Amino acid sequence: MGKNDIKESSLLHQRLKTALHDGIKVWIETRDKSYFGVPIGLDRDFVEVLILVPGSEEDSTEYIFQRVTWVVRLSSISAIAYPSEYWSTDRLDSLLNKSPLSTDI
Repeated sequence: MGKNDIKESSLLHQRLKTALHDGIKVWIETRDKSYFGVPIGLDRDFVEVLILVPGSEEDSTEYIFQRVTWVVRLSSISAIAYPSEYWSTDRLDSLLNKSPLSTDI
């Protein structure tokens, strides 16, 4: 198995591929920067991350957004976070307020 085969099958690459396929936002940490956005491209060495940021159009009453695309080298990524489950407010409240199991013997 070659070096590129290992990169293709890495957990990082698998998670980025899933996020790309499903349109899931990810948080990427490198040594110098953090990125938050939707992966729009992925190969063996890089991931492209799309970020929409508010523009600075001062005299416009409409919301202006700027599309920024980062190309991040996979080897520089030290951590990635992605949502693995979504909860409604009701479900979160019920999980937080659930009484612990009785441990009386």
